[in-house]
Amino acid sequence: MEKEFNDLVTRLSSTAVNNLAAVIVHGSAITMPAHAVKADYQVLIVTHRLSTDDLNSMRPVIQEWTAAGYSMPTFFTVKELAESLDVYPVEFSHMKRAYQVRFGQDLLKDKEISKAHLRWQAEHELRGKLLRLRSLYLPASKSAADLTRLMTDSIVTFVRFLRSIFEILGETPPLDRMTTVQRLGERLKIDTTPLVSVLELRETQKRLKDSEAQELFKRFHECLAQTVECVNSL
Repeated sequence: MEKEFNDLVTRLSSTAVNNLAAVIVHGSAITMPAHAVKADYQVLIVTHRLSTDDLNSMRPVIQEWTAAGYSMPTFFTVKELAESLDVYPVEFSHMKRAYQVRFGQDLLKDKEISKAHLRWQAEHELRGKLLRLRSLYLPASKSAADLTRLMTDSIVTFVRFLRSIFEILGETPPLDRMTTVQRLGERLKIDTTPLVSVLELRETQKRLKDSEAQELFKRFHECLAQTVECVNSL
């Protein structure tokens, strides 16, 4: 993969010439490289200007990059990145936790993430995901398999934003999902065993009976709703 990253930087530098400010790699692959796949590497491409012409000039490079199995990069200008810290505090705090500058300036090093903005976005995202979960429950509840899939798919997104709670509380978030939900229960003084159960179900792929799936979803939903209320009071 090292060669592919070097090739990406070389081609972007050649294409963007004096426009390229930084290429930053982040994501779960940086914190846990032993189990990483290509899609776990997230790339942030920062330029001085970013018109449609600039995007089109990079298109062949990016098409080859995604065709190789990597995720689509995110594009910012230097100015946009500086002005977006209060809009995407969760995303930028995730980046700052573990990243590599593959080209140019370290545009994240001296950036401070406001805990107030972090708490607001965490609650906003968690409430939105909870509302979405309720809507998706209705069609999924017809089948134990569909309901199981809804829970095991959605837990990943929920945990992503639950990690921000630790930063709001002044702690470094755990790296893995299971430790995150277990430690969260301790910090918020709530029972997060339904979240643990869903994570275990995601790993084992156990088939549940209809009654088991319904009961687990009931506890899963109640736990998430209680967590959101805790975030609201932080």
